[in-house]
Amino acid sequence: MLVLALVAAASCAGRPAATEISREHAIDIARKEVSFTPDRVEAVRGTSGMTPVWRVTLAGRLPGQPPGLFETVVVEIDRRTGSIVSLART
Repeated sequence: MLVLALVAAASCAGRPAATEISREHAIDIARKEVSFTPDRVEAVRGTSGMTPVWRVTLAGRLPGQPPGLFETVVVEIDRRTGSIVSLART
């Protein structure tokens, strides 16, 4: 019985929680926080403290910005609620 429980737990470990927002939804939330059209978008699962998050990185240039200069915004979004946990701009 214990073996069955361990096998079941291990098989579920790699799957997203049923209530987790999708990667695409996290990207949509993050896009609303930038004033540029991103040239690069990356979204990875992570944690912020004990909170499971999508860490979405958006990089691109502002309109009229010279080549070689670009903006990067990292938005951490709670994977369960879709709320923004943190936002960093560089």
